[in-house]
Amino acid sequence: MVPARQIVADINVDMFLPIVPLKVLKICGLEESDLGQTAATVARELGIKPIADPQPLRNEFIRSDQYSFILKGIPAVKIDVGFDLGSPEQAVFKDWLANRYHAPSDDVKQPVNLDAAALYERFTRQLVVVTANDAVRPQWNPTSFFRRYASLAE
Repeated sequence: MVPARQIVADINVDMFLPIVPLKVLKICGLEESDLGQTAATVARELGIKPIADPQPLRNEFIRSDQYSFILKGIPAVKIDVGFDLGSPEQAVFKDWLANRYHAPSDDVKQPVNLDAAALYERFTRQLVVVTANDAVRPQWNPTSFFRRYASLAE
C-alpha cells in the first residue's frame, strides 16, 4: 500500500462517456484545489470549455472513486465529457442515463465519438504530465470544505 503522503493527486477519469463532441469538460472539484485550476487551464489550451459541475446538488464529487483519496487529504478532480445546461448534448446524456446506464444496452456496441475520446485522452495525458512535473504538489484551496483533510496526506 502506498502511503497517502506519497500520492500527489487523484485524477479520476472513470466513466468519461465520449458520446458527444468534446466541447465542454466537466471538472468536479474545479473550485476545491489548484489541481482543478490546472485542469481548467489544460482544457482551455486544447480549445475545450472547462466548467464546474452544473448539477452540484447531485454531489458527484463525493459519489465516485476519488472520494477515498479526498478523505486521505489528497487533492482530486473527476473529469467528464460535459454539456451546457439546456443543450442538445444534455439531452443525449439524459437519454443515455435513462435508457442505457446499467441496462442490457450498456454494452460495447454503444455509439462512441472517437474524436471526443482522442481529445479526452490528450487532455488527460497533458494534465497528468503537467501535474507530475510541477515542483509543487497540488493544494486544497483555503476556502475548500475538503481542506480539513489535508493534514492526513502530510
